[in-house]
Amino acid sequence: MIWYDDLFLGQSISPRRKKRIIRKVNRRSVFGAEYLLTLPSNPDNLLDIISVRVVRQRYYPKKEMVVIGLAGNYEEAVLLAGEIITSVYKVSGSFRVKDYFQKSSSDPGEEGQSC
Repeated sequence: MIWYDDLFLGQSISPRRKKRIIRKVNRRSVFGAEYLLTLPSNPDNLLDIISVRVVRQRYYPKKEMVVIGLAGNYEEAVLLAGEIITSVYKVSGSFRVKDYFQKSSSDPGEEGQSC
């Protein structure tokens, strides 16, 4: 799992809560109601919204998932997805979210590199 350096956070996610969620997701010990916003697994989608509970399944840690946002609940995740898509559109002029984040993570010296 790849975590975007400059994660987009929902209003209910504090910096301390962010660190705790990341640690628990990496250990597969998550039971909360938070949601991860990831680059899409299907090329027809803009983003994937995944419950942290689903990440506990064996399938997810093996997959090359790029997490770009964290939200406290589903409504917040949908609003955050809209903000991400809007900001990508303003910067790049297109809705190619996956291409935008892959380009920004491969350019050295730019913000938002994956860790």
